[in-house]
Amino acid sequence: MRRPLDGLKVLDLTHGVAGPYCTMVLGDLGCDVIKIEKPGRGDATRYMNVSDRFHSDIPRVGGDYFLAINRNKRAITLELKSPEGRRVVEELAAWADVVVQNFRPGVTARLGLDYEALRKINPRLIYGNISAYGTEGNMSDKAGMDIAVQARAGLLRITGALGSSEPVRPGASLADFGGGIYLTTALLAALYDRERTGAGQEVSVSLLDATMSMLINYSVAVIDGDANVQPLGSGHPQLVPYQALPTADGHVVVATGTNKTYREFCIAIGQPQLADEPAFASNQSRVKNRLALVAQLSEVFRQRSTAQWLDILEAADVPCAPVNDLRTAFAELEATSPGMTQQIEHAEVGRLGQLGVPFRFSACGGDLRRPPPMLGEHTEQVLSEVLGRSAQQIEQLREGKVI
Repeated sequence: MRRPLDGLKVLDLTHGVAGPYCTMVLGDLGCDVIKIEKPGRGDATRYMNVSDRFHSDIPRVGGDYFLAINRNKRAITLELKSPEGRRVVEELAAWADVVVQNFRPGVTARLGLDYEALRKINPRLIYGNISAYGTEGNMSDKAGMDIAVQARAGLLRITGALGSSEPVRPGASLADFGGGIYLTTALLAALYDRERTGAGQEVSVSLLDATMSMLINYSVAVIDGDANVQPLGSGHPQLVPYQALPTADGHVVVATGTNKTYREFCIAIGQPQLADEPAFASNQSRVKNRLALVAQLSEVFRQRSTAQWLDILEAADVPCAPVNDLRTAFAELEATSPGMTQQIEHAEVGRLGQLGVPFRFSACGGDLRRPPPMLGEHTEQVLSEVLGRSAQQIEQLREGKVI
């Protein structure tokens, strides 16, 4: 298969979630990604698990978090604090089109591996930074993790049950994965710009900026209107009904994004009068009278099962969905989106389940070529094939604890 980014080379100095997710996406699209990890320890996500299946092989194989976001990479171990290790990174930077790093601000400069140092080696290099709070503001020197960024961004204050004051973390690492995708977009833009100018550049994305950008639908209301957005459970501050409603055996989500869809919804559920009542006739009025409308709808929806309501709403072309647990969601995914659940052969784990590539191209495509690497799996291969090191030179690096 022809891949859209075939031929591009990425040096991955990242760890954790946001950076490795970015470089995995680049690998999915065809880049040759070489991931560097600390000898003997590796990436922190190698130790993160929900399933018990992988515990015995940590850190060599890695935990299920690592196995989820590090495919399509070659992995080497390298001690960056050693002069010999830094020289290897410099040689790989000369080989690479893109370097991605997410160390705490200032670390790469102390190591002599920041953009200013590496651009002297490779003027065409695209150098990507991802950090919690960026490089310019008054938080730029602070460490940060996904939940801290989500808290600072206000997400924990708009997530939770209706009327609750308890901060609730969304179930997904939105700051990390959002930041990773934003950085991927920026790197691709910089690569396109290089085609026009011939020169590389430094690209930076902060998790905070990425997270706030995903809250853009509230920006005008809060900045200009001083709105105080509160948690609404599954509801939406700007649309009603747009939430989960209780059924006889669970919940069903309905999403009436327009007044036309709301009217069709009311007819479908046998409550046409709710479309004509002045208190509910427009979305603005429904937002103002949210509690009264949701109370009436809840009484109606409790009279039938989730499956019955799905049949009724889908027949009327009203956007709706069951409220699945994750096991059901993953089980259904291949039917709803063919190719999004795949398996890949891993040398230690055997058949390993993976999510597919979410991009669809008409003339090319992304794919799963390499399983998530074991710690240092490709060290000798990369040093010999990419950098031309001899077996003796590689052994000297090993004896010096550089690899």
